[in-house]
Amino acid sequence: MIPAISLEDAFAGPFQLESLDSPGLLENRQEIWRKELSDTIYGPLPPAPAELEFEVSPLAGSSAERIEITMRSANGARDLAVDAALWRPKNRVDAPLIAGLGFAGPVGILAGPEFPLDKRARIHCRSELGVENGRLHDVLRGTEAHRWPVEMLTAQGYAVMVSCYGSWAPDDPDEIMRHGACPFIGLDTGAISLWAWAIQRLLDAAELIGGLDMGQVAVAGHSRLGKAALWAAANDTRISAVLANNSGCAGAAPAGHAVGETLAEMAAAFPHWIRLRGHAPSLDQHHLLACTAPRKVYVASAEQDLWTDPAGTYLALVAASEVWPESCSWPSMEAMWAGERQTRHASLGHHLRPGGHELLPYDWQRFLDFLDGGHT
Repeated sequence: MIPAISLEDAFAGPFQLESLDSPGLLENRQEIWRKELSDTIYGPLPPAPAELEFEVSPLAGSSAERIEITMRSANGARDLAVDAALWRPKNRVDAPLIAGLGFAGPVGILAGPEFPLDKRARIHCRSELGVENGRLHDVLRGTEAHRWPVEMLTAQGYAVMVSCYGSWAPDDPDEIMRHGACPFIGLDTGAISLWAWAIQRLLDAAELIGGLDMGQVAVAGHSRLGKAALWAAANDTRISAVLANNSGCAGAAPAGHAVGETLAEMAAAFPHWIRLRGHAPSLDQHHLLACTAPRKVYVASAEQDLWTDPAGTYLALVAASEVWPESCSWPSMEAMWAGERQTRHASLGHHLRPGGHELLPYDWQRFLDFLDGGHT
């Protein structure tokens, strides 16, 4: 049960975020911030596999292609096989790519039976869908099409690549040690780092597949997968833009704004997500956002999703913006809630959507406006 939080609580403050260092020292500071975030919150990001191969096959009755990705360890002792789906826009070569992980992956996007179920995957799933033990099941087919509206995205000229997060690292504190990336890599780290590593491997496969513009790569994620998208972007300069929706604690929401979920609560409820070790008093989530500078960052929130601290998320983006070379003018937090609802600059953007904890076509239309260069 998520505790109730009032709107008055959501505006709790004032609070102070430690200022960021001079942009002239940015690359050095980013290296320090990444190490501190790794050491205190996420655990280390695994290295790339020694080998990665892929096989592409069309899916009957669908515009998607199935991408079978096989990775091998350095000594050849272990293999890891995971699949993804790729949608390409019609009549466009070298399309820019939007990549990410979904809770049910391609199975959740495609309504038909053609995409196979990964029996080893373990996912977080709403109980009302009737899925037991977090397993992928036929009843999940098409249930997340609204979260990844691929027809909208391809119509705008983007290719889309999605995989199931629970295939890469099971979302279960016991199963995560038995299947997926953890036993393949042999590294004790948090699931957010493993999911960020998975996003990087999708980009490896996309580079090999060809026909995609790898100079324009956006990664996207919702909730815990928004946390993973931000951590992947902080560590991989191939990512030119990150779109994080309702990412909350250990995502874009700062611990210094005492609203919603805390790191300690997350570590207790989801012990496999992070590796909470101590605390760096001068470090907060605006440093995570700043690790992506000068590339593009867009964070989105929902006004009823107070558990993920939408007010703090906005303030963290404002604080992080000082390391970007562009000059940004930001509405006050009160103005954002009172009616502004969205603000965009060339490299940074935010919107506050009506409703609760969800990823919707409403969010995607604003993401696309941002990627296409519109300013407000």
